[in-house]
Amino acid sequence: MDKDKVIEKICKCLALSESCNPNEAAAAIRQAQGLMKKYGISENQIITSNVKEAAVSSGTNSKPPFWALALAEVIAKSFACKIFISSKEGQNREFRFIGLGQSPLICSYTFRVLHRRLKRSRKEFIQTLDIDSKPEKTRRGDVFAQAWLFRITQLVNDFADTQESSETIEEYLKQSYGELGELSASPKEMDNPDYEDILSGMRAAHEVKLYNPIEEQSQYPLGKQAGRR
Repeated sequence: MDKDKVIEKICKCLALSESCNPNEAAAAIRQAQGLMKKYGISENQIITSNVKEAAVSSGTNSKPPFWALALAEVIAKSFACKIFISSKEGQNREFRFIGLGQSPLICSYTFRVLHRRLKRSRKEFIQTLDIDSKPEKTRRGDVFAQAWLFRITQLVNDFADTQESSETIEEYLKQSYGELGELSASPKEMDNPDYEDILSGMRAAHEVKLYNPIEEQSQYPLGKQAGRR
């Protein structure tokens, strides 16, 4: 029998063990214990069975820029998820969100919406710069993106409504991936002349909206620009 199906059956037995009927509760516990012993399922595996993960492309096969890392971290933290980056040779790196229930799926969708919006806004801002230096355009574009992130953080925090689940997620990561390395990046340092770039970034982020779906078939939060490419 598939391990996930066994764990699902054990969880159902444990739910029945809370029955007001003593005989039914005792039988459910015995069945759960029997399944755990038969298939070698540990208590920790049961505890972490509600932990899920969802992946979304970072858009690059090299180290993502600071603002992309920061956006992923803001979203993960707001939905009580953990995040790490995985990579396979010849493919773009992926952000992997780890959390309880549907939170990782919501994180991955929210990241796609906001990452696409931020990339587009940053590109449009850079096109307005009347300078020839490509490194300086990149630097000022990063300053713009960082200001955009600063403004968007509260929007994401207000939108999220989750409970802390750190210990369970940490146990899942340990079981599934072992020890994980760290990947960090530093924001671009800002100069006094960057004041207008910062304001531009914050103004661009001010237009972004997140809202809960109205139609029942919708499963994820939608961004105002979700339908645009």
